[in-house]
Amino acid sequence: MYNFTIELKASAKKPLYEQIYEHIAEEIRGGRLEENERVPSKKALAAHLGVSVNTVGTVYEILAQEGYLEAVPRSGFYARRADAPPPRGGEAEEDEEEPPREKSAADFKTSGADVGSFPYATWIKLVKEVMYGGGPELLGAGDVRGDRELRAAIAKYLREFRGVSCSPSQIIVGAGMEYLLMLVCSLSSPDRTFAIENPGYKKIDLIIKNSGRRVRYVPLDGKGISPAGLEKSGADTVYITPSHQFPTGVIMPMDRRAELLRWAAAREGRYIIEDDISGEFNFLRRPMTAVQGISGSENVIYMNTFSRVLAPSIRIAYMVLPKKLLGLFNAKFSDYSSTVPRFEQRALARFISEDYLSRHLSRLRNAYRKRRDLLAAAFKESPYQVEISGSRAGLHLLIKSPDAEEILKKAAEGGVKLYRLDDYYFTPPEKPTNTLVAGYAGTGEEDIARLRAALAENSAHTDKTPEFRGFRGQGPLFRHV
Repeated sequence: MYNFTIELKASAKKPLYEQIYEHIAEEIRGGRLEENERVPSKKALAAHLGVSVNTVGTVYEILAQEGYLEAVPRSGFYARRADAPPPRGGEAEEDEEEPPREKSAADFKTSGADVGSFPYATWIKLVKEVMYGGGPELLGAGDVRGDRELRAAIAKYLREFRGVSCSPSQIIVGAGMEYLLMLVCSLSSPDRTFAIENPGYKKIDLIIKNSGRRVRYVPLDGKGISPAGLEKSGADTVYITPSHQFPTGVIMPMDRRAELLRWAAAREGRYIIEDDISGEFNFLRRPMTAVQGISGSENVIYMNTFSRVLAPSIRIAYMVLPKKLLGLFNAKFSDYSSTVPRFEQRALARFISEDYLSRHLSRLRNAYRKRRDLLAAAFKESPYQVEISGSRAGLHLLIKSPDAEEILKKAAEGGVKLYRLDDYYFTPPEKPTNTLVAGYAGTGEEDIARLRAALAENSAHTDKTPEFRGFRGQGPLFRHV
């Protein structure tokens, strides 16, 4: 049987639970802890290592969630291997075999998140405290807008960190941005026209169309969405990503934000939907004040989510409605129930109000900054001529190169998935952008090393003459659209 003696370093940057987790997970992956082998009880391992039972309990819960351990009632925890047969316990009903999914060894998708940085111990502690001390009231359906405690915590956080001016009564909490956008669509008349950025989020286009509303695609210039194109579209509502335009990385300057606010104020019933996703990730200075906070505009619907800063499975998003829309919202949805479990809401409220969120964001920014620099260096050191942009904020880079297609091909041959900027356009660009998109939030150093090796291997470019002009958040790369 495996010896569970682990050398723990209390002075290390990694917390004790993470050191224990990594050790056990590696032993299971390496086959030294055999399939179906029972691991020590939480109490026994805690006594052996000189740590608390809660620490070991956290480790076992994480390992069980990730499939390394299997909890067997009244028996304990048993090691599991990713390539192991089905769990013990009788004949399992056979399912139709699904075709194997093709998966890249390293996927630089823009929707990734660093789940390894999720503060498990803190979150579990808060959830337990809420469950034990919350009382029977948390078993009820709850306010459709979300619990008052969470809305108050979000309002304070937005005021201090994003310059958003709102009261808790204006905040609506929901299970994901998609759900909230559907609510916004339902608050508008069926004949309303929405404008969205081109290029932009394909899912946003789908949600609005599925809600029965018209969509118009508006081109960008060096400052973001074009005001002339917006006016020409005849839209009543415009959806924008000003903090870090997706996917071009353009950060909308203050004068363009003011232009859009003037557009919204020029006609009754016009609205700006401000998607502030990635607004927390500005690596050069404090993020620019949100559009909603510039004048406390009654024409801006502010939206954001905790999925990117915590974990994708925590489906808690929120929006700030202008006061003049609250009456309509209450009339249409006051009899609805909250779509987010109330225990999670209360845990998140404490996570925000007790400053765990601000400290977590600080650690994330440092980790992402390092990862961004490593990814940029991998392209810079490749045998290709590249120009890198979009690094000032957000969680992806853009790589412009005359050899973009070859880079894409070489990466794919090495088991690495990159993406074309052209694929994010709703209508084709006037000419190919020769630009690739690489998200780094859900990748690690081993993925970047794999990319570096893929680009260097058997390259047709024998002379290493890359062009690297530093990081740019915006610039002429996008002025042709």
